[in-house]
Amino acid sequence: MRLFPVLRCGLALLSMLPCVSMMAQSTLAAYDAADPMIGTAGGGNTFPGASLPFGMMQWSPDTNKDAWYIYGDKQIRGFSLTHLSGAGCPLYGDFAVLPATGALSGSPGADFAPYAAAFDHSKEEAHPGYYAVTLANGVRVEITVSERSGIARFIFPEGTPARLLVNAGSSADALTDRPGSNGIVDSDENQIALTAPTSFAGSSTAGHFCSSNSHYTIYVAGSFNKPYKTTAMWQDDAVVSDAKSAKGKHTGAWLDFGSEREIVLKMGVSFVSEEAARKNLDKEIPGWSFDEVRAKARATWTSLFDHVAVEGGTDDQRKIFYTGVYHSFLSPNVFSDEDGQYIGFDHKAHALAGTKQKAQYANYSDWDIYRNTVQLQALLYPERESDMMQSLVNDAVESGWFPRWAAANDVTYVMGGDSPVVVIASAYAFGARNFDTATALKYMVKAGTQTADNRERPFLADYLKLGYVPSEKDRTAASRTLEYASDDFAIAQFAKDLGHEAEYQQFLKQSQNWKTLLDPATGWIRPRLSDGTWLPGFDAERSMPKANGGDQQGFEEGNTYQYTFMIPFDYPALFAAIGGEDKVIPRLDKFFLKLRCWGEPCFNIENEPDFVTPYAYDFAGQPWKTEDAVTRIGKETFKAAPNGIPGNDDLGATSGVYVWNALGIYPAVPGVGGLALGTPMFPKATLRLAGGRTVVITREGSSFYVQQVTLNGAPYTSTWLPLAKLRTGTTKFQFTTDTQPNTKRGTAVADRPPSFR
Repeated sequence: MRLFPVLRCGLALLSMLPCVSMMAQSTLAAYDAADPMIGTAGGGNTFPGASLPFGMMQWSPDTNKDAWYIYGDKQIRGFSLTHLSGAGCPLYGDFAVLPATGALSGSPGADFAPYAAAFDHSKEEAHPGYYAVTLANGVRVEITVSERSGIARFIFPEGTPARLLVNAGSSADALTDRPGSNGIVDSDENQIALTAPTSFAGSSTAGHFCSSNSHYTIYVAGSFNKPYKTTAMWQDDAVVSDAKSAKGKHTGAWLDFGSEREIVLKMGVSFVSEEAARKNLDKEIPGWSFDEVRAKARATWTSLFDHVAVEGGTDDQRKIFYTGVYHSFLSPNVFSDEDGQYIGFDHKAHALAGTKQKAQYANYSDWDIYRNTVQLQALLYPERESDMMQSLVNDAVESGWFPRWAAANDVTYVMGGDSPVVVIASAYAFGARNFDTATALKYMVKAGTQTADNRERPFLADYLKLGYVPSEKDRTAASRTLEYASDDFAIAQFAKDLGHEAEYQQFLKQSQNWKTLLDPATGWIRPRLSDGTWLPGFDAERSMPKANGGDQQGFEEGNTYQYTFMIPFDYPALFAAIGGEDKVIPRLDKFFLKLRCWGEPCFNIENEPDFVTPYAYDFAGQPWKTEDAVTRIGKETFKAAPNGIPGNDDLGATSGVYVWNALGIYPAVPGVGGLALGTPMFPKATLRLAGGRTVVITREGSSFYVQQVTLNGAPYTSTWLPLAKLRTGTTKFQFTTDTQPNTKRGTAVADRPPSFR
């Protein structure tokens, strides 16, 4: 069976995989190419509303009670202030505002459905930092934002009453739905008060991301450019006319502005207090010019896109690429106020004044973003990324541990592994170094060695004693073991860079624990029991039922096919343990016959463990198959359409696959400052990095198979690029391509990515 296509311009195969030379080159500007609608259908779970890079506020429409925007839905329930991009579980969606033209016939707290506004996509517009829609009732809504605040313009049809619903109970998963410590459900968590004829303030407590016990409290302050004339409040099932405040599970305000045609609303948010929310708003948006705020948002995003400037490509390629860059810089999010105050993981107020840290950050989907997101952020914005790493250090100091999958100022413990340590080590390796590295290492070592009351690494005692997590104790034991091995490797690299030889050797040794689960009889990672025996009845080839997400026993969201190759830091040893490259290559070839699957023994672009696997071919001496795989992934699984992201985007991690692959490079090894080589999609890409460094990547040729590479004009035979080679000034990296693979390039052991043993 042919395992990779050989392209010739003019062949019928061009309809599936067109030659580069035949493509019409696009001149679509980067800002115009980025399309926030991509990912809003098909499980991408992205939002189309307005946000700045890493902004605290993401003001966006919601089409269901989970505060998600589902492209196929026909109604909008409100425009809420906070979101997560691409997460697989609901969170945020706080203080949604919705224009209305009808009367308040019943409490929206009891049933919001009658107030939802119909819309269609032909009257909708979304750009980075800006969103607009004309609803079926004729009301025009426009939204743009600053970092912690936003401004919305509502234009009502002539002769229609101008009314707004401000929903203090719109959060995706209110904490009030669960019993408190006394076993009684607290009904006083969401509140709103009209503080003047043109202003209001309130707060909401919510959380429980992915059924966790996490929670947060957010505060808002809003101002109108015109006074409301009539008001009513709802409090759960009741409507209270002329009231000025409401407190309860589901609360909100109905505001009637009479015959006014245009209402402008400014809102600020804070996780500290209502007063802080008001100060954030007054500082960031002191005036009432919507267009001025929008122009600043556009300029901010344009500046970011200028740091990753690609030339040529088709319209669709540019749309997918720049949307991917856009999604890669939405999170983590600013969590401190304009004055540096923030609420810590000890639920106390802290101040950044007097420190070198400019902002505290929150919302780290660490299990996802350590694969490729933090590396891009660190390369382009190392100072800001350093603040993000310092934020994690602050979290550890305040709580005693690094937070695993942190949401706001709480821990959700979503996904296995100890991924915060990989995030920090990888960010450091890619240039974010202006943070308290000594304290970071201290808490890394604590997480990897302290067995008592270890909230960061469950089953650590077994892992240290046996070399693996036993299957009878944890349904994800095998994948958790592999994650811990990656974590240990990343800690080792971080310790080595800091000059801590003992810790380096200790964690490098621990990182070899993956070997305890490599079954020599089958060459697959296989769960083991505490007594050392292999999990009985295990079959690597068996498809898993989709009813349980396709999980194979011992693995989280996947199977042994998808996890066995998630050991890029030790590929040479892994290949040897499997039985050598003669066995590895056919296994990889079979793996890549299919690019999207759940519960089957094949590659799955929809989930993070497989993201690095195309580059396993580089380590095995067949880089032309890496080039084939990444090209197919880009063409067959991503689209310039609402359903264009294959699976949850997970705070930019899935989008990052396309971005890095399109550049022709990928951060394959956790905690290591280097890049595996693929094949560039665009004729030219210019990366403007910190420290006066510019990297220019060019591609010459008619297809994607790399024939040769030069670095600053000299032949470069390796398929690995250490970041140390990116010199001050301009580094020129040129790929020459053709329609057939160069099966001699990258085959020598000396030309492959190095062994990190």
